[in-house]
Amino acid sequence: MAISSAKALGPGQEIPALWLRRMWERMVAMYGHAWTNVHGLTPHETNSTILSISGDTWSRALAGITSQQIGAGLEACVAEGGKFPPSVPRFRAMCLAIPKLAVVRAELQRGQFSPFSRAVWQELDTYRFKQATADQADRLLREAYDVIHDHFMRGEPLPDEPTAALEAQADKFTPATPEQVERHFAAIRTTLENDPR
Repeated sequence: MAISSAKALGPGQEIPALWLRRMWERMVAMYGHAWTNVHGLTPHETNSTILSISGDTWSRALAGITSQQIGAGLEACVAEGGKFPPSVPRFRAMCLAIPKLAVVRAELQRGQFSPFSRAVWQELDTYRFKQATADQADRLLREAYDVIHDHFMRGEPLPDEPTAALEAQADKFTPATPEQVERHFAAIRTTLENDPR
């Protein structure tokens, strides 16, 4: 669902009028009355070339987004399968391929690190996270997610690729060998036998 040829825009540069019009047409085609009832049939005032409030809002909200990213946002709308169109911030997040918190949580539980999940993990106080109760861990994860979400929504890049040390932080459980277990039990027996009580 590409809008037109890919072209990089500056961080604050509004999207070209053609891209906005094409995106609007796609939204009308996908959502019909649910879109036009709120945003109108075109992004312009009736019989005018001046953007409507809705058209101007969408144009400004999509500043810095490429045509390929708008296409990705439209594809995400189809994949989501909703009956109603996304809000402006939600669509920007879809264009930027920002995953939902539940997706990030699942990736971290599986030890997978997509670029966005990796950035969330880097923002997280992993020591507190690992020591926390389930409710506290959810709160810490949401806080880290919100920081990276806001950072990325402003058009700032994700942090660089992680070092090997970051990957090691997602330590996986490794059961003790029988030899290690026996050594620990022997140390416990020695401690108990030498206890003067």
